[in-house]
Amino acid sequence: MIDVAVDHGGYVTPALVPAVPAVELRKMVARGTLDAVAHGVYRVPVLPRDRYDELILARLWAKGRGVVSHDSALMVHELCDINPTGIHLTIPTAYRISRAGGDRYVIHHAELVDRDVTRLDAVVVTTIARTLADTITTVPAYLARQAVTTAAERGAIASADRARLLGVLEGRGAA
Repeated sequence: MIDVAVDHGGYVTPALVPAVPAVELRKMVARGTLDAVAHGVYRVPVLPRDRYDELILARLWAKGRGVVSHDSALMVHELCDINPTGIHLTIPTAYRISRAGGDRYVIHHAELVDRDVTRLDAVVVTTIARTLADTITTVPAYLARQAVTTAAERGAIASADRARLLGVLEGRGAA
């Protein structure tokens, strides 16, 4: 179980550790071996917290179907000086979350394919290319320009993609 927790930023859920019955997880909480942090989500307290702990927890809140995306992905990839007010998650179109997430989660629906998703340490996040496509028209133009420029400087996008994305920004009146 500890290997699973390490892989998921210190968290486990019954789905992640199917060999451990849910009742045993609750007993581990009572003994202080685990902390209950959300409905069906537990944390191994001896493991260090990740700097993106809240993003990892958000994905587990969505039963592992959520991928950190949009403004939150810009932050994870460190593409611009964005400070999202909520945690952005993209979940499959057919999946509906009925549990309350409050105002902390901004849910987007899309069918992501493998090439749209990557993993940075314990954070499952949209790729830089997908993140730019998702945010080029939704974040303030100066942040979008900064993100495109940073991605191009890192070699994360091709020069043709850079030109296309900057063209979209010009179309927004951001020239």
